[in-house]
Amino acid sequence: MKHPSVTIILPTYNETENIIELIVEIQRYAPAASPILVVDDNSPDGTAHRVRRFIKSQKANNNVHLMVRTMNRGLTNSLIDGIAAAKSDVVLWMDCDFSHPPSLLPKLMHTIEIGADIAIASRLNNTGFSRILNSITQLVFGRNITDYTTGFLAARSHVIQRIPLRGNYGEYCIDLLVRSQAAGYRIDEIPYKSPPRRNGTTKTAPNVITFIHHGLGYISALLRLLWEIQVLRRPTA
Repeated sequence: MKHPSVTIILPTYNETENIIELIVEIQRYAPAASPILVVDDNSPDGTAHRVRRFIKSQKANNNVHLMVRTMNRGLTNSLIDGIAAAKSDVVLWMDCDFSHPPSLLPKLMHTIEIGADIAIASRLNNTGFSRILNSITQLVFGRNITDYTTGFLAARSHVIQRIPLRGNYGEYCIDLLVRSQAAGYRIDEIPYKSPPRRNGTTKTAPNVITFIHHGLGYISALLRLLWEIQVLRRPTA
């Protein structure tokens, strides 16, 4: 049986302390020669420069690629551009702070191979704002998914083409999973304990203003989805 090809997308912003070590560890666990695409939002800390140096230091068959974005920056737009550049059967993306362990890549890919349309890594130790969001989302859209905000997943490319990402930050993940579930796609979960960020600072809520901004984005996404799902469920004349 032919194994599906995969592109690993790494959206980065100020991850110079983690990115090379992460790439090296991903290369240990990902299928051989799978493209690793770093999509950097023009990080001022030199993330892209460090990746370029790493690429130049590798041999001709190096599978690491770099995309630097200077316009329409943000997590979701980075993922959209990375997905558009991928030529594989499956796209997989993850955070670059080691809270998403590369050792889970084989399990995610195996889950896709045995029939899942989307495979997500679900945190057993979900806490804080993310835990509250998941509780609300489960209450409204069902408990078939335990971690709607994971951000660590693999998906068949044709699924993402049919259900493109929407949003500005992490709310894209809730949006994708709710709409995929409503469309009848199979979503399987792999439970894991998320380790703490290895280096650098969090992008989720570094200050009160950012926390409020992201929080409003999540609330807006939930309200939009609730309305859209209700419209889909209405009987037609």
